[in-house]
Amino acid sequence: MADKIKTEELEKVQGVVKQLREAEGNFYKISLQLEEMKQARAQVFTMIQKGNQELQSEMNSLKETYGDIVINLETGEYEEAPVEEATEVTEA
Repeated sequence: MADKIKTEELEKVQGVVKQLREAEGNFYKISLQLEEMKQARAQVFTMIQKGNQELQSEMNSLKETYGDIVINLETGEYEEAPVEEATEVTEA
């Protein structure tokens, strides 16, 4: 017959092994979620870039037709964009 450790010692080791396996499983799940989040983030970033390019293209097209304007996005009304004057810096 083989020698055995005490029941309490065995239960303690089994408990530690169980916690370790649970932690490893959680780490694996979180790692997968992190990768999925990174991929989703990259996709959304690409969508934002594409949207900005499309907006710029539309604005350029409108500028060719109407000139430099400011558009009310709710009504479609527009007015000429204010001319920004260069501010002169004077030294005292």
